[in-house]
Amino acid sequence: MRRSPYALALALAGQFGQAVQGVPTVATVATFLTGMFTVRAHAAAVSAPEVVEQWLLPRYDKLRTDAKTQLAAWEAFCKAPSAEGVKTLKESFTALSLDWSGVEFVSFGPVMLSLRGDRFNFFPERRNAVGRSVAEIIADETDERLQPDHFFRLSAAVQGLPAMERLLYDEGADADLVSGPESKRRCALGLAIAGNLAKLAGELREGWGDRSSGLLGQLYAGKSDPVYFPDPNALLSQMVTDLAGAYQRVNDLRLLVVLGKNVDQAKPLLADRRRSGLSKETIVAIVTSADALGRRLAEGLDATTQATIDKKMADADAAAKALPDDIGAAAETEAGRKQLSDAMAVFKAAQASVADPLASGLGVPLGFNALDGD
Repeated sequence: MRRSPYALALALAGQFGQAVQGVPTVATVATFLTGMFTVRAHAAAVSAPEVVEQWLLPRYDKLRTDAKTQLAAWEAFCKAPSAEGVKTLKESFTALSLDWSGVEFVSFGPVMLSLRGDRFNFFPERRNAVGRSVAEIIADETDERLQPDHFFRLSAAVQGLPAMERLLYDEGADADLVSGPESKRRCALGLAIAGNLAKLAGELREGWGDRSSGLLGQLYAGKSDPVYFPDPNALLSQMVTDLAGAYQRVNDLRLLVVLGKNVDQAKPLLADRRRSGLSKETIVAIVTSADALGRRLAEGLDATTQATIDKKMADADAAAKALPDDIGAAAETEAGRKQLSDAMAVFKAAQASVADPLASGLGVPLGFNALDGD
């Protein structure tokens, strides 16, 4: 069985206490470990700035474009509300929601500041925070808090995609948007959320810049940044850590919490995007985007390692696409629970492959992600 450099390092470290040869033995082992990591790192010629440019930025470009499209849809709808207009609003929501799912696990770069990730997508929700916030804003007839210079200061629960989903998919939402005593207020809130999301999407993309400007320019120049990249060389480690976290997000936040301990304790109401019917599509978007990142990071590794990683990623792709459309309903049947559990095992295997052979092949450490406990 092949052992990772981390396992080898631990095994060798355990032998240090038994060694009687003194410093020469330690020096020899240290030289061996340095050489092992160097060979692996040299074999994996992957450029972190190129991965940002080729994998991440096209996704942020689409996020920004679709956020502008959603804002335009709301502007048009509020001028002339109609049932057909509601359909257009839902289509623009679906596109933007799935765009976000493809990048939600990225924790480095401009998304770090001002709680941008939480403000874009407040998830997981606690104690019906989104529902309560939306209802409270709709009941407030004043316009001050919906103005752009005030709205971004409100609770993250009312600023992003989950609040937009409530506006579009809560019971009676279609009729309430088109006419009735709350229609104007709901339009005003929809416009505020859409404007906020367009602004956030613009900030996420514009902060990166290009090869000659912004954060990407700094990375290509090898320059550090006190906020984003105190050590530019650590970015590759952050990427593989976030990649591992992507699969963990699916298992822990989208499947495990819905499954509960048994069929009688299933929690279908915790399924992400259940109102819009996007619970499966959200998982597919996360997994396929993560798999694309894994394959990109594996370029430059030896053919055998690439094949191993590609197999795990292909299995994860297939498992996500084979999930039942209604995750919550599946958790309430024994057959559905087995299907969800089987998929979780595949995602766990993909996560394990990020540590070894991917991270070990790149010669970078796998750090802690936002879902790791203390």
